[in-house]
Amino acid sequence: MRGVRQHVNPLGGTYLEARAEPVVLPAGPKSVEVELGCADAKFSFELAERQPESFVVGLEIREALVDRNAAMARERGLDNLRFGYVNMNVDLDRVFPERSVDCFHVLFPDPWFKARHRKRRVVEPGLLRVIARQLRPGGELHFASDVWELALAAMAELEEPLAAELGFRNLLGEWSFWRGNPWPASSRREDTTLARGQRVWRMRYRLERAP
Repeated sequence: MRGVRQHVNPLGGTYLEARAEPVVLPAGPKSVEVELGCADAKFSFELAERQPESFVVGLEIREALVDRNAAMARERGLDNLRFGYVNMNVDLDRVFPERSVDCFHVLFPDPWFKARHRKRRVVEPGLLRVIARQLRPGGELHFASDVWELALAAMAELEEPLAAELGFRNLLGEWSFWRGNPWPASSRREDTTLARGQRVWRMRYRLERAP
């Protein structure tokens, strides 16, 4: 992805202005799957190709990637795939109506290792409350990382007491990680992680009830 910044500070001044646009969702029974922070969107492209019955949305903060991915989707004739801009901790609430999404995928977000940068991590109570409002009851939040510390911190946000407040349930039981990939698609980072013989820390939370 030559010419595209690899990391963006989501708390930088230009990104704190809420300017995400709503995504028009199709009428009818299609399930809606959303990849947050999709980057090159390998996961989104594969999911749209392999699940034509789903409507897939890739959201990304780097607008050059949004434009590139959208052009590629048009070239491939993927009518069930859309891309849009979002700073997920600022304006995700502008993108989808309440109770309209079947699954959110948060895959390999930046770990922001330094203590002073941890406030930039994406899985935090504000984002989880927006996701809980936009998911349909029975919908799912899917998170994966190759960084144990980051995965555990994200899980801590989703366990008690927030899980009880928002209605999320870990599909394997409290404080449990999911083995294997249940989707017919993978991100580039997942492919690299597995090729190195490293583990993907994956968790799946279902929204049991509307908060």
